[in-house]
Amino acid sequence: MMRPRRMDVSSRLRRAPHPMRPLLAALAVACLAAAIPAAAAEEPRAEGGKPSRDIRELYLFRFEFDNDTFLGDDNSFTNGTSFQIHSKFNDVWAPGYAKWIGKFPGLGDDGRGRRITRWAWGVSQNIFTPNDVSIEAFQPNDAPYAGTLGVSASWAAYDNKRLAALQAYVGCMGPCSGAESAQKWVHEDLGLGTPPEGWDHQLAQQWLGNLNYEYRYKIYAPPADRYFVAGRFAQDFSAGSQVGVGNFVTFGEINVEYRLGWGLPMGFTKRPDPPGWGIMLDPVYADPVAPLPTRVEAWRFYSTVVMRKAWIAYNNPAEGGETVSGEQHPGIHPYPGEDEVQVGLHLSRLPWAVHATYYRYINQDTEVLPSSSDWVNFSFEYRF
Repeated sequence: MMRPRRMDVSSRLRRAPHPMRPLLAALAVACLAAAIPAAAAEEPRAEGGKPSRDIRELYLFRFEFDNDTFLGDDNSFTNGTSFQIHSKFNDVWAPGYAKWIGKFPGLGDDGRGRRITRWAWGVSQNIFTPNDVSIEAFQPNDAPYAGTLGVSASWAAYDNKRLAALQAYVGCMGPCSGAESAQKWVHEDLGLGTPPEGWDHQLAQQWLGNLNYEYRYKIYAPPADRYFVAGRFAQDFSAGSQVGVGNFVTFGEINVEYRLGWGLPMGFTKRPDPPGWGIMLDPVYADPVAPLPTRVEAWRFYSTVVMRKAWIAYNNPAEGGETVSGEQHPGIHPYPGEDEVQVGLHLSRLPWAVHATYYRYINQDTEVLPSSSDWVNFSFEYRF
């Protein structure tokens, strides 16, 4: 809801090709190279020595890429990238977490054999630019040049009926984000866009911090034996809310989500919101003590629809302020994009998964944001 698209709250705060790709790509390769051998060495064994693919015992590596160029645009919220590691399915919180995370409202584990607990860590970068990046002069009537870089930690407790999650984000906005060098590497060195000329006017450096909390509840769910079964159709329906407080984004939202497809896993919809505007989650659920469904490694294909209504009180990249060049960039108000629809397509076969999500903003004020603020997320996952 408060995702950078909201960030679109700018007169064009939109996504462009992702800059910091070289460093991030190298990090992704390094993570996979280190994880795959370890996973193979410690993979659990079933009777007869055959490798067992128990999804509950696997960690998850995720790479997310957000961009609007897939829809023929490249401005405003230009680009977003995130690398994440999610824990295996834990039956209860470890003693250290139980003393504080487990005490947070909704985040208890209920003891053995009930809700599962998860943690995740990630690093993310977002880039915002005006519509015409070829202009070197200060552009006070358009979205500002801005970049953010941050680290996030999230914790969640859930089953197939309810989910609660908490996330802390710490980062910075300004030259420290590396957004300028990242975008120039993509646009100039790789030749994948117009060379950006106005980064001397990016928003000045400042530290960012945010705390997010969300809760979801499943209103309708089919019998448990309809989930996970390859080739069998299933559907469910959930509702929830989220709040974010900090000097990055401050907001509140309500949402509903509908999932349907073949081989539908238990749990909730994966929403690929950049950390800060949303919470890093891998909301797939499996009973921590019951036997796994048959053919858990089969192909699965399902889709999701999410509708959200948000109330935004503060959105840092859209607030304007002092720039590196000493200019004062005006804020961009009112915030557009508070009404949002997400449509996702999900394809998975253990240990791999690919997700594509289209963010569509409705009821936009074209005088505030004349260009389209829609964008697409691609997420690639590997369980190890």
